[in-house]
Order: sequence, then structure tokens, then C-alpha cells
Amino acid sequence: MKKIKICGMFNPDNINAVGQEDIDLMGFIFYPKSKRFVAEDINTAVDNLPSHIKKVGVFVNAIREDVMQKVEQYHLDYIQLHGDETPEECQYYQQQHINVIKAFSIGTTLDLDKVADYSPYCTLFVFDTPTADYGGSGKTFDWQVLKQYKADTPYLLSGGLGTHNITQALLLTDERLIGFDVNSKLENKQYQKDIKQVQLLVNNIRNYERI
Repeated sequence: MKKIKICGMFNPDNINAVGQEDIDLMGFIFYPKSKRFVAEDINTAVDNLPSHIKKVGVFVNAIREDVMQKVEQYHLDYIQLHGDETPEECQYYQQQHINVIKAFSIGTTLDLDKVADYSPYCTLFVFDTPTADYGGSGKTFDWQVLKQYKADTPYLLSGGLGTHNITQALLLTDERLIGFDVNSKLENKQYQKDIKQVQLLVNNIRNYERI
């Protein structure tokens, strides 16, 4: 069964609502320049999530002390490093017994060349669309590039996924593709997730898996 990660959650009521759906991971962005930055206290909402939903903190070139503080505060199951972090930085967090997800912008096959250096230190990768803002572009990249992916580390596909194209994404046959990381295409104008869109996306994925 494919994993479903809903990212960019920052509003307590929206967190509670999305947490009632059949998803596997929820992402919280701790990058101040993001439109979806966690700027208020969401501790209660995060603590009340169903236990099967894994909590992911998303960071961009953050200092270690800030990352560790958020891991402790929100009892994060994963950290997702979405900036220019080195393999050594991923190794540091792995040594702290933290599950590391490293995100990569994939435009061409050349972008995949650096991925292998991170494999020993990461539980998962996220393959996203290149953007100056470190994700959240709402655009897809050429998925055919992933045919040149050589490493064994499983990954989540990201970048412009929504109800309009999730069926095409489900047709990808790479066994290392274990799920989808979805954000902006499910949102309203306040950057909050539209529950009907979330439900439709989840139903599309789960119904496809039953065929």
C-alpha cells in the first residue's frame, strides 16, 4: 500500500480534520520563509493525531539546535531536510537516532548523481520539482528522469501532485516509489487543505490499490 504524506500543515483545526483521513504521514514546515510555516502553537493538535500517522518536521538549512528542539517538542518521527544539507549533516542526525528524509530537486538525470552519497544516512528520499523556494511550487517534473535512479533507498514522489494527476503517478512501476508527498494542489487560498480534495485524493489512491 502506498504511503500518503500530506505536507504543509500549520492550522490546528486543519490538522485535526486531515488527521481523520486515511493518511500515513503529516508534514509540518519549520522554514520561516514558507507560506506554510508553523508560526503558532500546534502542540495539542499534533499530540492528538492518531498514533499511526507519522509526524514529519520539514527544515531548510536549519541549525542543529533548532532541529533537535522541534524533534523533542513535537515528538517527530522523521525530519525532512529540504535544503542544501550535506551527507555529513544527515549522518549527524542519524547518529542521534532520528529518521532522516532528504529531499532533492530533480530536473535532469544529473540531479540524481549526488543522491547515492546520502543513502547510508537516510530512511527515505523525497524527489521534488526544482524551485528557488525549496519546494511548494505546485509543478511536476519529468518523472521519466527517475528511470536513471540507481540507489536502493525508497522515495516519495512530490511536486504538483493532486487529484488531477495522481492516477498517472500510480502507474509508475518503480518498487522504490513507496508513496506520495502532497501539498499545494489540495489547498484553498489560505494555504489550508481542502478536506474534500484530501478525501478525493485518498480515495483515488486506495481504490486504485484495490483493483
